[in-house]
Amino acid sequence: MYINGIPVGKDNVPFTEFNSNIVRFKVQKPFTIAMKLVDWEENSGLGTESNRGNAFHAGDGGMVAVFKDASNKILTTTNANWKAQTFYTAPIKDLSCTSENGTTRLSSNCTTDTSDDGNSYYALHWKIPTDWQNEQFDDTTWPNATEFTNEEIGVDNKRSYTNFTDIFDDSTNNAQFIWSTNVVLDNEVLVRYTVK
Repeated sequence: MYINGIPVGKDNVPFTEFNSNIVRFKVQKPFTIAMKLVDWEENSGLGTESNRGNAFHAGDGGMVAVFKDASNKILTTTNANWKAQTFYTAPIKDLSCTSENGTTRLSSNCTTDTSDDGNSYYALHWKIPTDWQNEQFDDTTWPNATEFTNEEIGVDNKRSYTNFTDIFDDSTNNAQFIWSTNVVLDNEVLVRYTVK
């Protein structure tokens, strides 16, 4: 996670089904949040992991965040107003299932079937801009983030989430899980938001 281009946090937790972190930083408004979201993969370059009895199971992502000031007032939460751009999509069995609509990289027509053979998979990569984390980076052409429910992400039985539902699911300012358009196949997503 970067604030105005300065790195302020990195997930230090090894793979878990869901983990949570607290990051503290000082900044004056307005400020730009930029985060690199990477879905864990066991089979490097294939976007898969050994799971549910299959050696090549497509994992899933999802990120939720709440930003508060020193007085504990919520400044912003993750939602569809954030920008989210995909830079790595896998596993892809048929490259014709993907498409681009403007700057939106789509893989919703692709299968997420699991397998014990990774030889038939492809991966799509896009070059990451060198200055994507800086506040002056122009993300206006990036698509907005897609929101996902707690049920879609599957966190209602994860203590690292349910222990903090009073923060994430605040009744007046509910934070939404966000990702690109495909929370299963899109494995590297950059998100940005400017707090005014």
